[in-house]
Amino acid sequence: MKTERGFTLIELLVYMMLATVVLLIVGGILINSLKAEQTVRKSVEGADTGQLISQSVTKAVRNASAIRLTAPAADSQLLTVRTTDAASEWVCRAWYYGSGEVRMTTSATAIATPTESEARSWTLLGDDVREVAGVPVFTLTGADRQVDLTLEAETGAGRPVLISTSAFSRQPVPATGVETAPCF
Repeated sequence: MKTERGFTLIELLVYMMLATVVLLIVGGILINSLKAEQTVRKSVEGADTGQLISQSVTKAVRNASAIRLTAPAADSQLLTVRTTDAASEWVCRAWYYGSGEVRMTTSATAIATPTESEARSWTLLGDDVREVAGVPVFTLTGADRQVDLTLEAETGAGRPVLISTSAFSRQPVPATGVETAPCF
């Protein structure tokens, strides 16, 4: 009599169940690692957004000869400075905060207060940003020579990234007074 060797149906079912359990565990680990990667990526994007805004504002304010802050509409702010560009020429630079966005523009002439739709043509520095506990994003202090920047950049499901910094104009005030032309 010839004996046949192989797997019985019960053995095959047990092996399939074990393989299914192992695949579920590996799949769960893979899914959790992808979720963690997405959370970290969004957190880094929020930090990058805040740092980009901070660097843009602080560099221009430090080189500014004049600074002006206005609130063109409810829940919006316009920070305008007369500062130097890369070629050490005087330019007007402005940042507009509104609708959870910070936008910037540069001009050789005065920058008019934009409407919400006009500001959309400006360079977007960051979106999903907001005020912190009712503190305005831009605050002008120190005899109109210092700008305090305080904002939170959203990171998705995680905690928002807090950006809080101050920049003081390093330009000396001339004996004739602050030079504002042609910016305002």
